Amino acid sequence: MPKCDMKTRYIPATFAWILLLSTTFLFFFYPCQYYLKSHPWVPAYQGVITFFVLANFSLATFMDPGVIPKASPDEDREEEFRAPLYKNAEINGITVKMKWCVTCKFYRPPRCSHCSVCNHCIETFDHHCPWVNNCIGRRNYRFFFFFLVSLSIHMLSIFSLCLFYILKITPNIRDTPPIVAMVLMAIVIILAIPIFGLTGFHMVLVSRGRTTNEQVTGKFKGGYNPFSRGCWHNCCYTQCGPQYPSLLKPEKYAARRSHKDGQGISVITTERRTNQQGGSMRGNNTPANVPRSPRETLKNYYDRDNRHTQLSPGRECSDTDMEPQASQSQDCEPTPPLQRHNSTNFYLPQVEAGVSNLNNGAIVTGASAMMPNAGAGGGGG
Repeated sequence: MPKCDMKTRYIPATFAWILLLSTTFLFFFYPCQYYLKSHPWVPAYQGVITFFVLANFSLATFMDPGVIPKASPDEDREEEFRAPLYKNAEINGITVKMKWCVTCKFYRPPRCSHCSVCNHCIETFDHHCPWVNNCIGRRNYRFFFFFLVSLSIHMLSIFSLCLFYILKITPNIRDTPPIVAMVLMAIVIILAIPIFGLTGFHMVLVSRGRTTNEQVTGKFKGGYNPFSRGCWHNCCYTQCGPQYPSLLKPEKYAARRSHKDGQGISVITTERRTNQQGGSMRGNNTPANVPRSPRETLKNYYDRDNRHTQLSPGRECSDTDMEPQASQSQDCEPTPPLQRHNSTNFYLPQVEAGVSNLNNGAIVTGASAMMPNAGAGGGGG
């Protein structure tokens, strides 16, 4: 997907805001005046629905979707050319391939993808929505979903109330309020198919524990989805799950970290298998868990169930990204000779000896030191 021109990038979102605010204003200014006298509860009900629509729309637009900060210039300067294209991590009996992002300079957590429009890696990437001018990811998907649901209810209410209003004042059909009501009904009819269709589509995705990116790429087509909790638990997690902190503001959450034990992660390398406790070592014998930038104060942060662990030299990322609710996005192909045609990112691992758990939560990042002749992986983020 090519990058959008900054001058035209805001046009769809601006149009969406203008359309939403103008139609809502016309409804309250004309047809709703009738209900204000005869049925006072109608304006109050519609006002609550409008508040939910605007609040969720604002949160989906302006909230950080889950951007993983890029590596600073002094990070991974040498390791990039020796890092393998993939690192295999075994999580709950499932082996997941984590791809090296040559743009952001770290291994992407499962379900993370690089957005070509925003030029950032997004946690639990769903899609980039031009109508909110923002990516939809781990932190703002809930509000995007609530926005779609509340907007659908808002549209149904406006259509029903306008229709009832027109039927009640049939003799005065040529007055301004009835004409405005008919215009609003026409707008709702035009937008009904895309809005209601998108809402139903995301309801199905939530019940199945998938993202739009996974559904479009057919990642679990005819196969097992290791990241689904079941229909009921998927819905509960989306609506009532924890709100994860923003990695763009680590200082804000550094003081809130708890002291829960994280889950162990087995990392399977291509050549050897290494068991290290605590930190991990690169080829230059420098501990990778030593913080080198202010945002790395999050390295000891623990979220509700899991803690952040190391996915690349000098990089910190969330272990919860590699729980069974996430998967790596299939957004680009590697360059030859490393091919992955006719293969999937997820497969049942073979039982082999020597695979060890890193109970302290640190990912072994010594794959490049064991493969000194491996070049940097292709695929532009």
